[in-house]
This record gives sequence, C-alpha cells and structure tokens, in this order.
Amino acid sequence: MTCARVNEQLQSLIKESSTPKPSIVSPSPSGEIVDQNCESSATSPLSSSSSSPATWRFAFTPSDVIEYLETYRQRMYPVWPVIDVARLSSVFRTDENDYETCALTFAVCAGTGAQLQLKSTTPTWSEFGLPENMGSTALADRFAAEAERYRLKYDYRESTAIEAILVPLFLHFYYGAKGKKRTASFLLREAVSLCQLLALDKEETYQNMDSEEESYRRRTFWLLYVTERGHAMQHGTPVCLTNSIDVASSDSQNNPEVLQAFHSLAHLFSSVDGVLVGSEASNNGRGQQYSKEVLVQIQHALCRYDQWPMEWNEVQRSDLAITQQWLRMLVWQLSLSNVTLSSEPGDDSMSFTYPAHVSRDALRSISTVSFDALVAHGPGMQAKLCDITSTLLDVMTCVHSLPPEMFIQTRQILHEFCCYLAKLNGSREGLAWVRKRLVESNLLLEPVSELRAIPELTDDEGETTDSNGKVYYNKNFDVY
Repeated sequence: MTCARVNEQLQSLIKESSTPKPSIVSPSPSGEIVDQNCESSATSPLSSSSSSPATWRFAFTPSDVIEYLETYRQRMYPVWPVIDVARLSSVFRTDENDYETCALTFAVCAGTGAQLQLKSTTPTWSEFGLPENMGSTALADRFAAEAERYRLKYDYRESTAIEAILVPLFLHFYYGAKGKKRTASFLLREAVSLCQLLALDKEETYQNMDSEEESYRRRTFWLLYVTERGHAMQHGTPVCLTNSIDVASSDSQNNPEVLQAFHSLAHLFSSVDGVLVGSEASNNGRGQQYSKEVLVQIQHALCRYDQWPMEWNEVQRSDLAITQQWLRMLVWQLSLSNVTLSSEPGDDSMSFTYPAHVSRDALRSISTVSFDALVAHGPGMQAKLCDITSTLLDVMTCVHSLPPEMFIQTRQILHEFCCYLAKLNGSREGLAWVRKRLVESNLLLEPVSELRAIPELTDDEGETTDSNGKVYYNKNFDVY
C-alpha cells in the first residue's frame, strides 16, 4: 500500500474518530487508550475492526509479524523451545478466524521484541503526512496490545488448547521485560493454573499421546517449571509446580543438544527444590534450618558440570552457566544463616571466600559467549548478575581475611561485572545500587573499554586455588 493511500485512510479514520461516541476504554501495555467497543465480526489480525484508534491501524504489517517470528526461531527458540514457527505462521496466514492462534502469534512477537529490546522498523508518522506528536510505541508494545485484544474475542479462560497456556506465558515474558512485575506475576500464575487444569503436570496425561504432541506438551510444562522457579527466587513468589513428570524426548523439530541443554537447566532448578524454592522453603528459606551436610550436598550437585559442552547453543550455555553460579551463590547465602562458615581449610563451599571463586567462574563462563547471548535472557540475566555482584561486594567489605593479592583480583572481577551490567542496558536500579556501594566502599575502579581474560584467584603466596579447592602455583601472574 502506498504512503498516499495510507495517508488518505488514516485521515479519514481520524476525521471519523473526531465525532464523540460513548466507549469503554482501558490502558494498553504502552499506556495508550484502546477502545473496547470491539466489533464481533471476523477480521484479519492486520486490518482489525474499529476497536482501536487510528494509531493502531497500521502499527505493523504481515512482514513485521513474520520477521519477529523468524527472530524468535533464530534467537529465542533455545530459551523458550515451545513454538513451532512453521506451523504457527501457516495457521496465522491462512485462518484469520482462529483468534487463539492470532493471540499466540502476537504474544510470541511481543515477548521476543521486549526480551531482545528490538527497535521498531515501521515508518514514522511524518512519512504519512501526520504530525510526529501523535505518539510512538515500540513494535513489541503494539504486538502485546493486539494479543490482549484478540484474547477478548474468544473465551480464553475455558480453552483446553495448549495455546491457552502459551499466550499468558509469552505475555508474562513481555511484561517481565517491561518491568511490570505484578502483571507478569499474574500472567505466570494464570499459565501455571491452566497447565494444572489441563493436567500437564501428571504423567498419565501423556499415555497414548502422539510423540510430537507429547514432546511439545512436556517442553511446555518444563518451561513453566523453570520460569516459575526463576521468578519465585527473584521476586519472592510461591511455586505450584513440582518435577512430577519425565522430560521430553527428542523429536523431529529439535536437535538433541537443544533438549539436552534445556533438560540440564531444569535439573539445576530441581537441585534446589525444597531449599531455595518449594513447599518446604518458606520465604525463600528464611526461618528454615538446614544442616551443613545438606547444603554441601546441594553445592556439589550444582558444581557437577565444570564447563558446559561447547557444541551446545551459546544462548543456552550462557543461561546454564550464570544460573548455575547464581544458585551456588544463593545456597551460600543460605549457609550464612544455617551453619558456621570458616576461613580454615575444609570444604570450599562453606568458606567465607567462596563467593570470590563463584564470581570468577561466572565471569569466565560469560567471557566464552557473545554479548547477544546474554541479551537474549533479558532482565533475568541482569538480575542474576546483580545478585552475584552484590554478594561479592558484601564479601569484599565484610570479610577481612582475604589475602591482599586475592582482594586486588576480586576487585577487578567486581569491576568487570559492573561493565557487563552497564552494557546490558536493562533496568538500572540494581546497577545504581551496586555503584553506590562501590563508591561508599572505595572499591570503584575507572571504566575499562574491554573485558579482559579472567585469571585464577591467587593468595599472597602465589598459589592459585580453583573453586574445587585444587591448588596450582602461579609465579608469573600479572595483576591488572
């Protein structure tokens, strides 16, 4: 459609909308006002009814939708391996009356765009001869508004399709990336409740089911399981799902490495069930007592893999590596209130210097992946890095037994984490708090333009100690 024709139609719609008429309005995800007087007639998702003001009429094109779905397939599928893009786009193009598929399509696009902080490539309003002050919204916001609007076209609460779970789940990803924690929490709980109502958490549900569909539904359950636990640990919300079913088997859509990495992530979270999360871990473990043996056992389980296979997708490797070190740090924090830590030789995970080793391992892991691999995990990655950084800062300011050489190296590791946090460009609250504490502690270093290789931690005798307690001699270490 040419700009002239678009301009003509937009001007016509604006003229029509200038005539006052009663309507019920509600805020859209971007803060715009969306008219709720929807026509019930079947319409194309890209040329909708008069339910939206003129600014939403040409908010995106079919090519925008396909482009975002392809971006999901290429960059986000390893993180959220539950959408068959070919099948979804085929139904979306051919059946404009399938409102549930339309809602899922727009929700996937919204979640992908917000998580990756994708910029809109749609034309500016001035290209249509309209004033720039009409307002602008990111393309992800427009997709989210359409997903919400299409949910109102069918009775989504009574749906028994798998899409009933996936639509609120992807909207949860969208609102979480936008920093709307309450909305994201409600949508996640909705997805979990529908998962339970459809009995995806019961093994007998999968008997005599087509293998492709079985794998698809099992992956949906385990994505919810992982998402619910990550959200609970970061925001203090309870969890409902347990590791009650088997993991998915390989299928024609997935290569084995994608599923292996996905299952490994689920295993990491199940390792801390009942301690950091779960029915026994009230208030994230506060008020609950655990023995040293239990905590050491969990730390050993989390350290089972020193390095994740390099042939695995780097987006998944970055998620596994940081989640692993983050959980190690959280279990160590729990140890502070349950057992007596020591600076004497013994199990490394029960020492005061353990966070320094965990931070070193985390930084070494993310130095092996591209920065895009970190961005793919959105605000959750920044939150985990903030937790690791703040715990390391606590150790540096409170533990006075750190050898001078280790203190200098740990301060540099702390600085490198701040560089990563600044580059991630997400919510700045956590980074601002870390920087404030750095200034107060006189630990702030000058900014660096490049992230250097991560050394082993050494004591003042020149010995190098890894996180498993192995010691190496390092006489030529160069402190930067």
